[in-house]
Amino acid sequence: MNRTNRLSRARFSRLLFGSLAALWLAACGGAEDTGGGGEQESIGLRGAMVFTLVPEAPLVQGENDLRLTLRDAASGASVEGASIEVIAIMPAMGHEAAGAPSIEEAGEGAYAVRDLALSMPGRWDVHVKVEHEDRIDEVHFVYDVL
Repeated sequence: MNRTNRLSRARFSRLLFGSLAALWLAACGGAEDTGGGGEQESIGLRGAMVFTLVPEAPLVQGENDLRLTLRDAASGASVEGASIEVIAIMPAMGHEAAGAPSIEEAGEGAYAVRDLALSMPGRWDVHVKVEHEDRIDEVHFVYDVL
């Protein structure tokens, strides 16, 4: 094999590896951007609970309803009777959503988050903080509101 073929194969290998890495990252996605809707799940920052947040419809400017489900991260058991705070923040504008949404327990670790008021289109960080028995955990989800 001559030097030109070795260089071509090396370039081809780098290009192939870079392409595969980009595809893998795109497929993994994560909770970074949901385009205004879609289920997001994450383990809390303290690792105590698993949070699942599902908008009832794609998030829009105005009032939005979501379903929050909480599970114990170690056992998978539903977390019932929790005290929950949900705050939406628009980092680009440096402000929070107007007012606090109402939160009602729906059973089996599910909670209805009603009337989350988003004042304008753009990227919103939805912060969820939970207190249950002797544990506190929180998570941040990102949504793009159209």
